[in-house]
Amino acid sequence: MAKNSSYKNILSSINDLQASDTVSVYVPSAATEITFNSLTVKQQKLLLQSSVDTEFENLSFLNTLNEIILTNCTDKRVKILVTDKALIALQLRSNAIGSELTVDGENDDKYKIDIDTHVKHVISNNPGSTDVVTVEHGPITITCRVPDLVTDVKYNKQFTKKVKGPKNGKVKINDIIGDVYVSELVKFIKTVTVGEDVIDADDGVSVSNIVEIFENLPMQVSNKLADAIKVAREIEITSLNPPELPEDVSISIDAGLFTTNE
Repeated sequence: MAKNSSYKNILSSINDLQASDTVSVYVPSAATEITFNSLTVKQQKLLLQSSVDTEFENLSFLNTLNEIILTNCTDKRVKILVTDKALIALQLRSNAIGSELTVDGENDDKYKIDIDTHVKHVISNNPGSTDVVTVEHGPITITCRVPDLVTDVKYNKQFTKKVKGPKNGKVKINDIIGDVYVSELVKFIKTVTVGEDVIDADDGVSVSNIVEIFENLPMQVSNKLADAIKVAREIEITSLNPPELPEDVSISIDAGLFTTNE
C-alpha cells in the first residue's frame, strides 16, 4: 500500500525516475546511438510556449529545442551539430508521443508517416561526416564547419538581440529577411582569409564582427558558401523528407511536432 509523501519526497522520486527514463537516439554526425533522457511535460510546455513569440516564432522554438537536446544528452562529450537536430527531434518525439505523425500538405491534404520506419531509412542512407569545405574567390578563402548546437544558440541570440533592440520598434519579417539569410550563412564560417590576413570565428571574435566582414565580401562568395552548406545539410534534408511524401511537402520541426495528431 502506497504511503502519503511530502511534495519534496515525491518530486525527488520523480527526478530519480526521469534520470533512469532514457532512450537510445541515433546521432548522424557521430554515426552511432547515444543515450538521451526522455522528454518531460515541462520541456513540452517550454517548446509550446516558445512558439508563441510571433516575431521570432521559429527561432525561439529552435533555441529552446537546442537547449533541451543538449540537456537531455547524457554524454556531454558529444558535440551535437545543427544537422543532427531534425533526426534527434523526430526520435525524441516518437519516444514521447508515438511513431505516427500526420504531415499537412496543400489543399488540406494529410499524409501519415511512421517516424520509426523513416528514421531507419535515414540511418541506412546516412552519408556520414562531411569534411570541412573550403570556399575560394580570388584572394578570399573561407573554411567552413557545421556548427554545433551551442554555436547555433549563440548566433541566434545575438541575431535576436540585434534586430529586437529598443530602437528598432516593432519588427516585421519583411524587414529582416536579409538579416536572417546572412545569419544562417555565417554560422558555418570557421575562418576568413583575405591575402595574408586571417580571422577565426572561434578566436574570441564577436558575432557582429563576423557578420560585418561577411557582408562586405563579394556576392559570389555568398553563393558559393550557400552551395557548400547545402551539401553539408544533406542528412538534415533527408531527415525532413520521407520518400513517401510529395516533393513539395516535408516534415516541419516546430511546436506542432510535439503535440498529438488529434
